[in-house]
Amino acid sequence: MSNTRLIDNVTPAHGIPDERVWRGVSLMLDQYLRISAEDRVLILYARSAREPAAWIAAELGAREIPTATTDLDTLSGTTVARFADKLNAMSSGPDESGARLVVVCVEYDIVTPSAWIRAALEPFAGRKTEVFRTIMTGEAFFRQGVTTSPDTLNNINAGLLRNLRSAERFTVRTSSGSELDITLDHGRYRWVSNRGMPREGAFVLLPAGEVATYPARISGQLVADGAFNSTAHTKLDARLQDHPAVFEIEDGRMVDYHCDNPLVEKLIERCLRLPNADRVGELGFGTNVGIEQFISLNSHLNERFPGLHIGFGQSNQIRGEVYSCDVHVDFIASDCTIEIAGQPPLNSADFKNLTGEHPAIEAGVFDEDLDGDCCGLFSPHINAQCDV
Repeated sequence: MSNTRLIDNVTPAHGIPDERVWRGVSLMLDQYLRISAEDRVLILYARSAREPAAWIAAELGAREIPTATTDLDTLSGTTVARFADKLNAMSSGPDESGARLVVVCVEYDIVTPSAWIRAALEPFAGRKTEVFRTIMTGEAFFRQGVTTSPDTLNNINAGLLRNLRSAERFTVRTSSGSELDITLDHGRYRWVSNRGMPREGAFVLLPAGEVATYPARISGQLVADGAFNSTAHTKLDARLQDHPAVFEIEDGRMVDYHCDNPLVEKLIERCLRLPNADRVGELGFGTNVGIEQFISLNSHLNERFPGLHIGFGQSNQIRGEVYSCDVHVDFIASDCTIEIAGQPPLNSADFKNLTGEHPAIEAGVFDEDLDGDCCGLFSPHINAQCDV
C-alpha cells in the first residue's frame, strides 16, 4: 500500500519543511517508534495536523514501510464500530513473524478521547500493537521535541528521581525569584515519569521528558517566566518572559496572583472559577534537554523544557483520588535549582548530566499515559470552560 498519496489533499509539497524538521521526523521514527522494515504503520490524523501527518507518511514511504492513513476527526461515539472496521480493512495486522502494528495518532490543539481510540483498535487486540500520540504536532515539535532519545530521557529521569525520592523536604528556587518549600509523601503520592518508552497497554505521549508528583505540602512564591500550558483551549501567546506570572502559594493553594499581561490574568481568573482550580495539583520538572526555547503555542513542548513547573487544578494522581477539577494549567519557570539538605544544589542546566537506573514502573513511579494525563488538551467533545 502506498503512503505517498494525498492525505486530505495535503502532500509534503504543499508545505515543505526545513532540514531540521525532516531530521526530527526521521529521529522520531528511529528513536521513539523504532520503525523496522517488518512493521506496518497506521496513521490517525486530526485535520488540523494534516501537514505533519503527511511529512510522517512521506518519510515512511521513502523507507517503503507499509502505511495506511485515516482521518481521526471522523471518530465519534456512534461511529467507533465503523471506524474499527475501516482500520481493519486498511491495514492487516502484523503477521506471525512478530512484526508490529505501529499506530501514530497525529493531533494538534485537541485530543480525541483515549477510550474511543482503544475501542477502535479492539480488532487488533492480541497482536503486537504499539500506540504513539503526538500533541501540538508541527514544525516546533520536530525541531525540538523528539531530537533527544528516549534512552537519554530515561537516564535523566532516573537520576532526577534518585535525588528527589531521597528527600521528604527540599526547596526549589529560580533565577526569576521563585522560592518554594516543598514536602513530599512518597508512600501516598505517586511519581510520574515520561520518557517516551512504550509499555504494554499504554499510549506513548510525545513530546516526552518530565518527572512530576503531587506535593504533600507546598508554600512560597512561584515566578513563572517561561510559559504556560493549559488544558483549556486558548490562542494566547503562551510565553511569559516579557510578563512573568507571579503566584503566592500557602499550604498547597494559590492565594494571590498577578501578571502584567491582562489576557493571561484573564485566563487565570476564568480557570479559578472552577472548583479546586486554585489547588497545586502537580510539582513537575521538565527533562527534555533537546528543547532549547519556549514557543508561542499552548504546548507540551513548553512543559518539557528543563526546569520547574507548577500545575494548578486537576492533580496528576488518579482522578478523584485527591480531588477533581475540570482544568489543569501549568506555569513554567525558565530554570530551577533544587536544594536538598546534605546534597549539592542541582541546577536544571545540569539535568543533561544526570544518569542512573530508572525505578521499576509501579514501584511508586508510573509512566505518563494519556488516559491519566492531567495535562492533555480538552477534546472538542468536552466543554472547555476557561477558553480565552
